[in-house]
Order: sequence, then structure tokens, then C-alpha cells
Amino acid sequence: MAEFVDKRCEDMIPELEQMERIKLFDKNEIRGIAKKLKENEYKIQRVSKTKEDYLRYIQYLMDLLKLIRQRRDKFGVNQKKSDIDHIITNKMNHLYKDAIFKFQDDIRFWVAYIKFCKHVHFQNSVSHILGRMLQVHQDKPKCWHIAARWELEENKNKQTARQFLLRGLHIHPTSQLLFIDTFRLELEEALSDEQSKESNGEPVAPVATEDDMSIGLKRAYIVYQQASKCIKDIKFIVELLNITKEHENTEKLQNKIVSDIIQEYAHEPLMWDTMARRELEGLVQPSLNDTAMEIDSSEQTSLRDRITSCNKVYQTALKKLKTEEMWSLYIECLIEINEKDRSLPNFKRKLLKSAFSQAHQAKKLKEKYYLHWVNMLNVDLKDETTNKKIKEILCMATEALPNSVSLWHARLRYLLTSGQEEEVETLFFKVIEILGEKSLPLWKMRILHMQAKNPERTEEIFQAALQGHPNVAQEIKPTYIEWLVLTKSIQTARKAYDNLCLQPPFSIEMHKKMMELEFMQPEMSLKHLRKCNEMSTLQFGKSNASVWIDYIKFEMKHGDPKKVGDIHRRAVKTLNPELTEPFISEYSLMKANLDCLSADT
Repeated sequence: MAEFVDKRCEDMIPELEQMERIKLFDKNEIRGIAKKLKENEYKIQRVSKTKEDYLRYIQYLMDLLKLIRQRRDKFGVNQKKSDIDHIITNKMNHLYKDAIFKFQDDIRFWVAYIKFCKHVHFQNSVSHILGRMLQVHQDKPKCWHIAARWELEENKNKQTARQFLLRGLHIHPTSQLLFIDTFRLELEEALSDEQSKESNGEPVAPVATEDDMSIGLKRAYIVYQQASKCIKDIKFIVELLNITKEHENTEKLQNKIVSDIIQEYAHEPLMWDTMARRELEGLVQPSLNDTAMEIDSSEQTSLRDRITSCNKVYQTALKKLKTEEMWSLYIECLIEINEKDRSLPNFKRKLLKSAFSQAHQAKKLKEKYYLHWVNMLNVDLKDETTNKKIKEILCMATEALPNSVSLWHARLRYLLTSGQEEEVETLFFKVIEILGEKSLPLWKMRILHMQAKNPERTEEIFQAALQGHPNVAQEIKPTYIEWLVLTKSIQTARKAYDNLCLQPPFSIEMHKKMMELEFMQPEMSLKHLRKCNEMSTLQFGKSNASVWIDYIKFEMKHGDPKKVGDIHRRAVKTLNPELTEPFISEYSLMKANLDCLSADT
């Protein structure tokens, strides 16, 4: 192995010497580069070589090449440029080939190598590697996609790209990726052929009827027909339609696809959403008889007309599909219309408000849309009517979705900010009972409001929260302890802590908060700090190694270092078996660091 390594390193010696000679690197840097090359060579020559060994070596060479180019720019050195760059890129080329040969199953190497060849202009190498890749990975549609894109974008060879795609589809007849590529290819070629004929003054073949298309568009339509037979997925079919929409002069093809979608997917909300949005864009819809859509499809020009037509499609859809999904698609579209530009603001807002109201009556309005409805009214000029409407909507929302924390939070916040505290008093504990363990955000809001508006009742609210759901009490404990210290005294907080730390569910955050507050006192109380550590290890010492580490650190820095051995023994006995070894390692490392610090001082 050493002979191979030495031989490979020797091959680069002339270029390394040149880099030193032209002052790209100094002698020490060249020695470092040579050492790094040798280390990487040994790794890829050993029996147990890994993918990462190759990846790291290639990355090192990439970084080296980048550094060389930076040095050239900095020092203005261009001597031996092609020789130096060539040997490094050639080395990377061989590494990629070796890695691909040894790890053929890993597609990353194939893809990375193709990108590398493109970057360093080794175009000729790619055609060969594509063939090999498809032999090994023909079971992966992505590989056929990569091969076709290369031929199309880099070699400008549509025929070879088409062959790759058709062979790929033969093996993967339900691949959406390959059908999209093929459809796009046929569409772009058809349109480029027509443009080419027009620019050369050649006559474009006339069409007999409205439904006839050019030969090129017919090929694209055949691909679409095959795709729609093999893949029964409305999202995929709509994606093909949207690709068609990206190009000019495809109205006839679009109409054929739209007609098929309407006939095939009248039961799908996305079909109706697609048709409505096409009306909004002013796209001409096909004249259809005996279809699920009973809408005037004449061309609309003004924005108001387009929005009205779009709205009619949704209203027709909602008579047929009375689902939450259909309502949500309708409302999302109207929200987008309202946010897009500032024209026709009253008309747009009226439609959206009407949709919110209709969806609520149908019991299909989602939480986020109730909140949007309220926010929209909050922007309006605040008067008694608007305030009443906001309150009414919030009441309707919480009645419709009584388990929604966000809606109850919005309703209570509105009541508090508008001074209706009596109603909050009546409502709050009913809400807490409904929400149970999810009610924490409401408790936090109530506590903050009480602290600001009625501080003498804050204790009362804290106590109510601590007597509430166990999960809520667990989260409130540290906040309560901190509030006591800030508003009363450390003695009051200690007394409360002594009581709360014994009440399940136990809170590790409360112990941490109490220690933090103790450390902030003018005179540190070892007794009380030690109690916090003891309670923390007693309640969480089985499943949490950090409580023992924190206790040891405390005794080492502030308490009695003689106690550390005893705490360590207790930790080893108490911790779950899987945590014992990591704890011992961390303790040993911490002790070694402390010993070093002591020795230095």
C-alpha cells in the first residue's frame, strides 16, 4: 500500500514545487499540503476505506483549488496556471471514478461527478458516465430525469433526451417526474418549431376546426393522455395544465385538458379551485355541454368581472361539495384577492366577509379563518357597530370550536382590552374547565393582565392556577416563585418553595429558578441552595444526569468539596443504567479540568 501512496504523491511533486517556485505558497505551506495529500491517499488505499474518505479527499482538493485561485488573484500570478489546475482537477476526476466504481449503489457520487464535470468542462466524460449510471440505477426515475436534462440543457440534443425519457417511462410507467419532463419537452419543441417557421416566413399549417392543433401540440397532448391514464391524480393533472399555461398559443391544448379534468374530476375540490382561478386570470374556458360546471364561460375583461366569475365557480362548487376543504380553498382565494392589490377594496372585502359568514353557517370555517375575520375587522374604523361585530364573531367562533385555545385567547384578550372585565370573570373559569391542560396561555395572559391592572389580586390568580390542572401548575410554579421574590421577599419565596416542591407534579424548572434567585441575593445561603439541589436530585435524579453534575459543580465552587465524593456515589447508585456511563465520563472530564485550573493557579 505504501508504494501506491508514494507513487501517487510523487506524481504531484512537480506541481507542488511549481507552486512554491512561483510563490503561491511558502515552503511550510507546501509541506503541509504534501502531508495532507499523503494522509488522504493512505485513507483511500486501506482495506476498510469508506465513502466519507473519498468525499473528504475530494472536498480537500476542491478547497485547495479554490485557495490557489484566490492566491492568483491576490498576487497577480498566472504562471503555470493550466498545468497546476489540470493536475488537481484530473486527480479529482480519478477519485470520483474510483468512488463510483467502489460504491456504485450510492447515487450521490454519480450526481456529484456529473456536476463536477460540468464545472470543469469535462463534457465528454458525462455521456459515458450517464450510460453507466442508467445501467446500475435504471430502477430510479430520478436518474432518467438527470440524463434527459443533461442532454437537453448541456448537449442541446432533444432527440437523445426524448429517448432517455421514453425508456425511463417504459420502466416507470407511473412516474410523474418523467411524464412532466416528457410533456414539457414536447410542448417546448412544438412551440419552438412554430416560432421558427414564423420567423423564417414559412406558412404554418392551417387548422380545420377550433379543436384541431398543430402536430407538435398533438404530440404533447398524446403524452398528457397517456399520463392521465396511468396516473389518476388531480394534483398531477393540474400541474400539467399549469405547464401548458406557461406558454403562449396553447389555448386549444389547455381547453382539451380542462374539458377532461371537468369530466373526470368533478368530485375533487382542487378541480373547482383550478377552474375558479382560471376565471380570475381571465383565461377562456371551453364551451361544454352536460358537464358538472353550469357557468357562463364567456371571456371577461375587467377585474370586477373576473372576480365575479371566479366567485360564481366557487359558489357552484359549494352546492355540490359541502366540505371544509372546498370552503377553505374558496376563502384562501378570496384572501389572496384581497391582499394582491388595492383596487376594488370594498367589493373584495364584502365578498370575503360574506364567505366567512357562509362558511360559519355551514359549520365549515377553520380556526385560522375566524382569526383572520376578526383581524380584518380590527383594521376597520373602530366604532360601536364594529366592536359589536368583533365580539359576535368571537362568540360564534368559540361556540363552533370550543376546544380552540387560540380562539378563546383572542376572545378573552378582546374582552380585557375593551374593559369588559366582569364578563371575563364570569367566563374565565368555564373556559379553563373546557380547555384543561391546554389552558396555560390563558392563565399567563390573565396573570399579566392582573399584575398590570389589579396587582392586589395577583396572588389570588396565581393560587387558582396552582390549584388547576397539574400540567398548568407545573409550568406556573417557577413564575410564581419569581413573582414572590420581586414583589415580596426571598423569605416569602422560600416558604412557598418549601411547600410547592413537595406537591406533584414536580417541576425541575422551579428548582432551577429558585437556585437562580438564591444566587442573586446579597448574601448567599448555602443551606437553601443545598436544599434546592437535594430536592432536584431526589425528584429527577434517576432520569436526569445534569442535576447531579450541577450539584457537584455547586459544592466544588461554592460549598464543601468534601461532599463531592458522596454525591458522585449517590448519583451512580441512583441514575438509570444507560445514564451512568455518560455521567461518569462527564464527571471525570469536569474534575480533570478543575484539577488543571488548580495546578495553573
